[in-house]
Amino acid sequence: MLKINFRTNIIALILTSLFLVYISPSANAEPSTILGTTGDEPNGIIIDSSGNIYTANGASNNVSKITPQGVSTTLGTTGANPFGITIDSSGNIYTANNVDNTVTKITPGGVSTTLGTTGNNPRGILIDSSGNIYTANYGANNVSKITPGGVSTILGTTGANPFAITIDSSGNIYTANDVDNTVTKITPQGVSTILGTTGANPFGITIDSSGNIYTSNTGADTVSKITPQGVSTTLGTTGAQPVGITIDSSGNIYTANNVDNTVTKITPQGVSTTLGTTGAYPFGITIDSSGNIYTSNNFGATVTKITVFDQAAANAEAARVAAANAEAARKAKEQKELTEILALIPSIAELTLSLGETTQSLYSTKCVKGKTTKYVKYGAKCPKGYVKKK
Repeated sequence: MLKINFRTNIIALILTSLFLVYISPSANAEPSTILGTTGDEPNGIIIDSSGNIYTANGASNNVSKITPQGVSTTLGTTGANPFGITIDSSGNIYTANNVDNTVTKITPGGVSTTLGTTGNNPRGILIDSSGNIYTANYGANNVSKITPGGVSTILGTTGANPFAITIDSSGNIYTANDVDNTVTKITPQGVSTILGTTGANPFGITIDSSGNIYTSNTGADTVSKITPQGVSTTLGTTGAQPVGITIDSSGNIYTANNVDNTVTKITPQGVSTTLGTTGAYPFGITIDSSGNIYTSNNFGATVTKITVFDQAAANAEAARVAAANAEAARKAKEQKELTEILALIPSIAELTLSLGETTQSLYSTKCVKGKTTKYVKYGAKCPKGYVKKK
């Protein structure tokens, strides 16, 4: 018997003869690990398509890269006090530099340049499908737009002290405004309106596929939901002082709770649970394609990975193993039946010969000449020299 343990609390597969047996996972909390280290005071965090993590390190003015295996390096330098971070489809990294009001671009090879200037104190940053960069300027109450060529303009105004920024599929920009507890919507043409209200001090913002906006309210320990029509509700509660916020493909919301070092998960129905623990003072949060959560820990200069158990994947694996078991059982049954049939062949052959002799004796005449025996048609004469025997 060969036993393979892929993870103690997830899946065990036992290979016994021709059969695979699936064992259900335990109901343990999601495991947290430190994936790697960063520069000083990591703020924003982002992930690329290969699973590499990048952090904007506010106190060391650089960007850290951490591979999925936990290898940490400094990718490149930035302007003063990088806050938000984003990435384009080619793997270029962009940071919003809070003190010198610039955006830095760092290539995958680590070459750093200043892409353009912003309004005062840019905090949040994002990139659109055309490569334009947008920053939420905390000290200027506006949003800057920087083209791929580095041309900077003010797209539109916001509420008081925009802290975070997001974008919808139509190119509308949304900011979470820290001081007046609102979300501003700015169209691609620069028309600004207040979409809705939030809980106290919204620091993080994200959007779902239906255009609903969610904010993490650090002064209220809640998450607000605002529909495209501007209807505001409290989706659920969080740990102490949530900062970063993200969403998965199923509409679950996750917040990094800055004070109690945890991540909260809130379902679309508003059910809140503590997903796992983090390093000291988690600030930014992101999610990979498998649903694993990563936080940039501002005081610990680390990144935490929370491995999320995928129940749907486990169910699919269980179904696959069950099908394999059934197929193995069918083949084993066929093999057993075939073996039994093959074992009977000598007996069948002997029986056939015996029956053949009996048939010959019943329906033919036996003729003998010395030790030679011949059979002729019943009633016929034996060949010359042969004697008829009964």
